[in-house]
Amino acid sequence: MKKDKILLNISKIEDLSYYLKLGISNFLFPLKGYSMGYSEFDLEEIANAKVRCYVLLNRLLKSEEIDEVAKLEFPENVLGFIVEDVGIYYALKDRNYEIFLYQNHLNNNFRTVNFWLKYFDSVVLSSDITKEEVESIVSKASKPLVMKVLEYPMIMYSRRTLVSNYEHHYSLPSKKELNIKEEKANIDFFLKENEYGTAVFDNHLLDLRNEVESLNSDNIRFYYMDTHFLDKNIVFRAIEGRELDNTTTGFFSKKTVYRIGDLK
Repeated sequence: MKKDKILLNISKIEDLSYYLKLGISNFLFPLKGYSMGYSEFDLEEIANAKVRCYVLLNRLLKSEEIDEVAKLEFPENVLGFIVEDVGIYYALKDRNYEIFLYQNHLNNNFRTVNFWLKYFDSVVLSSDITKEEVESIVSKASKPLVMKVLEYPMIMYSRRTLVSNYEHHYSLPSKKELNIKEEKANIDFFLKENEYGTAVFDNHLLDLRNEVESLNSDNIRFYYMDTHFLDKNIVFRAIEGRELDNTTTGFFSKKTVYRIGDLK
């Protein structure tokens, strides 16, 4: 995996110099006011970072919020955007930026992917599908795709403030974060809340670095790595291709279960 193809989702500005020394040249900044589940950065912070970067807007917006995005003046170091709400495409399409579509659980077959590639410069492929499905989609896609290779997956997000509601109900201190363990199913979740709602993450680190080596790199726009909830030493090991502890390949090696009868 070539380092110039890694797109690193940043959680701390102070770690940028460290990652630059490792050879990373493309960074993703979640935009304050328009993102969910991650550290947020305003336009001044993004400009002052002085690195090649993309901006993440990963929540569904109201019409007036899309109008706000259309009026924003982005720093010169911004090359493009990764967006969830397709309406943002119309706000930015005439401004000579790259625009990637990131609909977390929907871009999971080549017909859907190729439909969106008529409009977007790339699509972030879902991590809910198997290796065989990924290989098929990547080979049939009309443009190179963004492939997630390291992250704590965001399972869902809600516009409701679920953590605050829970803390208020049980008279707990307000922390905006919550760990949940479901004992019978042995499932762990991590919830992170901001004023726009609550993001729910799987507590298992998804690591697909080895699994994507079989894909034609010409068909990959970026290999996406997320630094949130990770110590920078773990990120270092990942970037250098070293083994990590307690990881999973998720659905890459085990297909999604749609019916109770399929559970084994």
